[in-house]
Amino acid sequence: MRSFAESHEISLTCSAENCLHHGEGKQLVPLVCTIEVNPAEDFVAAPPSNDTKSSRRVLTLPVQFRYDYEEDGQLNMKLFGHPSMIYMGNKVQGEVLFSAIERLMPYQTPYKVVLTDGQGYHCSRCMYNLHCNGCELVREVEITLQSDDHLTVVCADVSTTILQYSQQVTDHESMKDLRSTEPLTLQECFYAFTESEILDEHNPWYCPKCERNQCARKTLTVWRYPDTLVVYLKRFVFHELCSTKLDNKVLFPVENLDVSSYTSGPTNGQSLTYDLQSAVCHFGGVNAGHYTAFTKNPLTNQWCYFNDEMTTKQEPTSEDAASVYVLFYQKKGIQHDFYSALRSIVKQEFQTENSDSATAETREGCDLNHDEIDLLLQQLQSPIGADTSCAAVIPGCSKQSSTGATSCATVTGLDIKF
Repeated sequence: MRSFAESHEISLTCSAENCLHHGEGKQLVPLVCTIEVNPAEDFVAAPPSNDTKSSRRVLTLPVQFRYDYEEDGQLNMKLFGHPSMIYMGNKVQGEVLFSAIERLMPYQTPYKVVLTDGQGYHCSRCMYNLHCNGCELVREVEITLQSDDHLTVVCADVSTTILQYSQQVTDHESMKDLRSTEPLTLQECFYAFTESEILDEHNPWYCPKCERNQCARKTLTVWRYPDTLVVYLKRFVFHELCSTKLDNKVLFPVENLDVSSYTSGPTNGQSLTYDLQSAVCHFGGVNAGHYTAFTKNPLTNQWCYFNDEMTTKQEPTSEDAASVYVLFYQKKGIQHDFYSALRSIVKQEFQTENSDSATAETREGCDLNHDEIDLLLQQLQSPIGADTSCAAVIPGCSKQSSTGATSCATVTGLDIKF
């Protein structure tokens, strides 16, 4: 499609979908020229092209303002005002480009437009050793722009009053609606997740019955909560064509997380209160980071912090609110027989399939009977820092630990997986 007013080519598919979305007979605002057009009158089909890979594309170009003045025979340059941004084709008529820039000018004054880098003082096209302050653009010709170009508006006559005025900052009324910088709570996250969302005319819902776009209200609710609740905080988001990580603090309860207010299904008198069992933390950004974890031992209720090869006794606190990423909660009243499960795993690890004797041959050359397995499990339940070697359980065990104490099952003899 082609707009006669600005001679901008846009995709037929995009235009057709845009027209269907807004309805027939309504005005559209193209992303490039930002001028209201009537699709029925201003757009016609563009002639077919054999070039399957078009050289035309839309660029996002920063616009900044610079004041050039001479002092003691030396040229000085100073950026002023607030930078802006325009969307422009990489091949554009100079008149179109200058008209778009003039709409951003804070006041009327003679100016010229030069191509610079992001700093605004050096040319983006010339070699650095040429000391070019920016190649000037001409209004009367077609201009070819590049993705790394910055449009710098150079003014030669700027008064001190204008300079001071251009540096002033006025908060827009929308700034009042910004979120608080105070830490969030996990309950507030649940509330936001279940809050109703209005789908207005800019984001309508397609009704399958009447086959038309309709305004609607969308609500997400939880019908039934599981025994083990995994809460994933969406810290990695895609915003403005790039990925970013959110470091907002989210305060989370270690005990008594009540989610009864955020369910739409029947509770049947069951408690919807949870206790934290584990938490995964992330440090870093999108491209690189480091993971750690908090875990509560289900047998001893001892909290531990795991950071690579380092393990310490540590309980998660509010200091971890900015790094917590995934939370694992267990419903109160749910009991798991970890001891029996662990005992079964140990027996399978230590006993051979065809053993008929009272003792079982281990893979590490150590013989354990059923009573000794029970004693070993008691040792495995000991808090971190206690002697968890099997020296106290199995006299004469030949497996030596790194500390000199005898140990077979606690380090290499067991390969327990959950």
